[in-house]
Amino acid sequence: MAGLKLNIDLLKFPASDDIEKSTPGTSISAILSSIKPKSKPLLSDLNIPKEYDPYDYRVFLIVEEFLQPSSKISVQEAANRVIDIFPAGHLGMTAVNTVCLECAGQIPYARPSHLKLVKMLWKIPEAIQSFYQQLGEDITDARMDPGDDDASPERFVNFHSFLAHLMNSGMWPATPEGALQTMRRAFEENHEKENTEIQDAWVMGAAQWILWSGQVLLESLLWLCNNENIISDGKDVLEKWHTWKDEFRKVSEGNGHGEECKVTAKKAGDIMEALERGMLF
Repeated sequence: MAGLKLNIDLLKFPASDDIEKSTPGTSISAILSSIKPKSKPLLSDLNIPKEYDPYDYRVFLIVEEFLQPSSKISVQEAANRVIDIFPAGHLGMTAVNTVCLECAGQIPYARPSHLKLVKMLWKIPEAIQSFYQQLGEDITDARMDPGDDDASPERFVNFHSFLAHLMNSGMWPATPEGALQTMRRAFEENHEKENTEIQDAWVMGAAQWILWSGQVLLESLLWLCNNENIISDGKDVLEKWHTWKDEFRKVSEGNGHGEECKVTAKKAGDIMEALERGMLF
């Protein structure tokens, strides 16, 4: 598998002139960087370019090396290296989230690097108190639509691949809210005025939840219908499931979407059919 290319320029401070040259809009890291204080420089930061937060820069170098297909670094070693960047008692771990969420937007949705990134994040909370809470808040801040000025359609799809891998990891109790919101916005809102690339991104973003966490999603839907009434009963769950499956089929068999989108939608529909056949009695 070819090496993974990640652009560290997207981690520059928002005030840097290079931001506009590197991306068509504001990156996830720029959003998070705008709401966090700049780190105080350390003696060992002398070789780090001034356009970067020193912690962001160091974390990126470790994560980039770890995510490469040829990397020999174990998940535990990668997590330890990241943790060791920060001095004892350091509480501000936003740099970890900034870098990981930025990488999540850059990693192509089908690459196994998403799973490696999730596994590394899984290991970090063993040493860092309140890491889960901060990560959840940063994910909320980083969410975007494919048609936003500050997000490309490609980043939207990649980011939802990462979120689906997170759901499947067990890092948090599996709840379907993120998938439900994405499915509803993809298939229940009118996107006719948006260009084909953005329409494709809505469908492919929704498909990520099926491709990488379909079984967990169906289980969580069936469980929630009996406990929290997000969906009123099992019949409604299956109606929603069938509606989404039919929408994916419609995309895969129609002429209004790009070839990659159609192939991805077909995979999602096939997986949904197989999960329903294998999990329901």
